[in-house]
Amino acid sequence: MKRFKNILYVAEFAVDQSLAIARVIALAENNQARLTFLHVVEQPRLGALLDLFTPEQIDMQLREQERHKLEALVLGYSSVNPVDLQIRIGSPFIEIVRQTLDGDHDLVIKLARGGQGIQGHLFGSTDMHLLRKCPRPVWLMRPAEKANYAKIMAAVDFDPWSSDGADDSLNRRILELASSVALSDFAELHLVHVWDSMLSAWAGEISHKTVEIQIEAERARYQSGLDDLSVKLRHWIGDEAYNYLSPRLHLIRGSARDDIPALAARLDVNLLVMGTVARTGIKGLIIGNTAEVILNGIHCSVLAVKPDGFVSPLA
Repeated sequence: MKRFKNILYVAEFAVDQSLAIARVIALAENNQARLTFLHVVEQPRLGALLDLFTPEQIDMQLREQERHKLEALVLGYSSVNPVDLQIRIGSPFIEIVRQTLDGDHDLVIKLARGGQGIQGHLFGSTDMHLLRKCPRPVWLMRPAEKANYAKIMAAVDFDPWSSDGADDSLNRRILELASSVALSDFAELHLVHVWDSMLSAWAGEISHKTVEIQIEAERARYQSGLDDLSVKLRHWIGDEAYNYLSPRLHLIRGSARDDIPALAARLDVNLLVMGTVARTGIKGLIIGNTAEVILNGIHCSVLAVKPDGFVSPLA
């Protein structure tokens, strides 16, 4: 499935990114996509350099030095198509989003850079800013990336009582992307939805038997919704691809914040595909609280998707 036409890879020089680069180049070639490598240099303190050079000269020299490093990085990998190189100076997440918009990229790939402090989260500050503000899908890869994924999990959300189809386009994007990667990597595909019931809070007002019956009816409705998504996925990707993937469905009663990371760990998932914003069309909307808690609790690579109508606050 050729889903991407203009991929942006954010290059880091301080870590080993050999497997990530190999995957990015293969992805670009399989999609017949343009590929751009971007390196962002944080604005240095010029200090005494200003006694010898103009700011413009310093900027030019810095860009040239970093470009040589980027050229050397790319030379180590064979690519059918030429790779465009971009150097930007400034705040990393701002410059990454600006390059995404200026270059009209449809996918941003970056190594996750967290692991600081006692929490040991996989994703760092720049990563979380991108997940909040980047208007295109963001693929954050673990530094110890696998050459091929074995298990991919797509987290979907829906309201079985709603008839407006508000979640349809985002769920479709999540499922198609997860399926595409699973097919290319010959990986298992898992679909998960986590639900909970408010009826338990009314146990004192309603008989225990009635609560049990209603909760089971509620569970059945969520199961029907997940089954419907599975049927739609067959239609979206075709019978042959669907039958090959034979997606495993997981309907869990509980908390998405806790149970999605727990399931990802139990299954030893390599990539989680999920949405990060639930509402559309609001400039500057921040990442949803549930999504942020999930991201802070997982230790696998993530492909995060925005809904239609999302407007980056940096646009």
